[in-house]
Amino acid sequence: MANGDDDAIERLCEEHDELIEHLLATGRITWKSRADDQFAKALLLAVASRFETLLTTCVVETFDNAMGGSDALVAFVRKEAIERRYHTWFAWRGKNANQFFGSFGEDFKDAMAAKVKNDPELDDAVKAFLELGSLRNQLVHEDYATFSMQKTPTEVLAQYRSARRFVDGFADDLREYVAEQQTSQVC
Repeated sequence: MANGDDDAIERLCEEHDELIEHLLATGRITWKSRADDQFAKALLLAVASRFETLLTTCVVETFDNAMGGSDALVAFVRKEAIERRYHTWFAWRGKNANQFFGSFGEDFKDAMAAKVKNDPELDDAVKAFLELGSLRNQLVHEDYATFSMQKTPTEVLAQYRSARRFVDGFADDLREYVAEQQTSQVC
């Protein structure tokens, strides 16, 4: 997992913590509450955006490597399977990522579903990821200005940290699966 030195989300939270310390030190308790409320929304959007970037980059890079750097094929996949399509990859209100895993074939879906089932921490990470994505969708498709976040910035950050295990691990899982398939086809 990325640490605060190289993780943009962690840096955002550190900066927010500094602001909160200043507001408390200057007796601005009401402002502190408002800052927390607004930051929870902004943090949720930042987290969801970060996850989208990480996962779409992972898919493009894995495809690019598997195709030997074919610009035309990578451009096609980027345009037809990735741009403006990320939101369709997941059943956001679901309890698992099987819809997403199934996009890479039944064998991959079965392998990943078994992996998640046998690893409670990974299962929690998937659930945290899906909950954040679902909450992000509610935030942007309902009235952002009046949307009432039921999570504090600390809770959003905790879920982010948990969900990172899924997002970071998925890149490795996909690359390993593709490499295994390529090796088995050569033999």
